[in-house]
Amino acid sequence: MERNVVAYYRTSSQSNVGDDKDSLKRQQNSVITYTKSNGMKVVNEFYDKGVSGSTDVFTRGSFLEMMNYCKDNSIDTIVVENADRLARDLITMETAFMYLTSKLGFHLISVANPETFIEDTPTQTIIRQILGALSQFEKSQIVEKLKGARERKSTLNKSRGYVSRNGKGKVE
Repeated sequence: MERNVVAYYRTSSQSNVGDDKDSLKRQQNSVITYTKSNGMKVVNEFYDKGVSGSTDVFTRGSFLEMMNYCKDNSIDTIVVENADRLARDLITMETAFMYLTSKLGFHLISVANPETFIEDTPTQTIIRQILGALSQFEKSQIVEKLKGARERKSTLNKSRGYVSRNGKGKVE
């Protein structure tokens, strides 16, 4: 008998949302492939579009909708593509993990590293926290790269004589 689960997806930028974008499709493909090969059935999917991974999970619209759905339908397992879809901030991830598993009795499964959330042993805790720290580090690097690219583009636009409404060189 298949185990009923829900899938949670998150995309941090509105620019990655849409039929022509890969983020949601990639996440869905990973989750569906994993669940089918592990005797699980995704009975509903929840997607937070344009929500930062550092945002508290309990303030995310689709995440809260998912929690209510799980409660109303006796679902106790949430599947994500990767731990960073749950959170890209170590504290946010750990807080969510502890509350969801210890207080509410949920099981979390990260397709990329299924053992990440399954056991709360000292070894799994350190692995989960290292993965959370790496996700946070990766997010910080992305922010820095984007900031640098925006600054270079602004300088280039100003040198070409493009002026924006706010005067900072960004053409809107």
